[in-house]
Amino acid sequence: MLQNDAVRTLQYDSEIRVAQQPSPSEPRVYDSHISITSQPRPETPRIPLPIPIATVTGSRSFIPLSGYDCLADLPSVHIEQTFELNEALTAVSSENRYVVRSPLGDAIFAASESSTEKSRLLWGAGRPFQMHLLDKTHQEALVFRKKLALGTLCCQPKCLEIWVPPGTLLGRVVQSPSFMQPEFFIEDGSTGEPVFCVEGPPNSGFYCFCLQRECYFRINSGGTMRASIDHKWLASKSQYTTNIYFSDTKLTAKERALILGSAFLLEYLYFQTRF
Repeated sequence: MLQNDAVRTLQYDSEIRVAQQPSPSEPRVYDSHISITSQPRPETPRIPLPIPIATVTGSRSFIPLSGYDCLADLPSVHIEQTFELNEALTAVSSENRYVVRSPLGDAIFAASESSTEKSRLLWGAGRPFQMHLLDKTHQEALVFRKKLALGTLCCQPKCLEIWVPPGTLLGRVVQSPSFMQPEFFIEDGSTGEPVFCVEGPPNSGFYCFCLQRECYFRINSGGTMRASIDHKWLASKSQYTTNIYFSDTKLTAKERALILGSAFLLEYLYFQTRF
């Protein structure tokens, strides 16, 4: 599912490394002529993370069974964009790169956009793309897919799909037509039913494409606030970050992954500087 160019150009955070673990089922290479008695298996199980991921509270530790399970029990995650020198010096926008961090600053995912140069030049932040999120084992944990939708046209609905490799639809984030404030629904991939409602700043719906650089989104379910997303200036790193705070500690890893996908959609719709 990964694009070759995206894999080659992805610059990982220094904390994200491949787990160097020998595989007992890996075929050996011999110089002499031998008879092949078995064929290698086409699919191999996921490589476990190098070390157990401990919760921030320190009450317990666990080893995630799949890539996005490491989101469980985290009170918040923070999305930081990495900038390339050629993009800073020229007017050509390159594929975006992000690092998703835990509250302690540990890198959870390295996110790499896959899109065409023509789409970036013509459509800007409204371009279609695939965002690949890789965990510390360099395995694909999540894939976000966005179709073409211009950010300056509020009447054109925007949608982002959240996939789990090799091809399971976890859910989607769909914009709801609204003229008073930005509003999105997070839908379950199996049932198609909305599970969360994302509400932006009030009285900003008509000018949704020019929100303030620092703003706040509420994520509700059943009339109760379950999480929140904000975009703030981080003085220690001299850049803006998109932050997700999980108010409800009972949120599952799947629900947190869906909320993470909505944060990436908001990042492209409202906070991209190149159009």
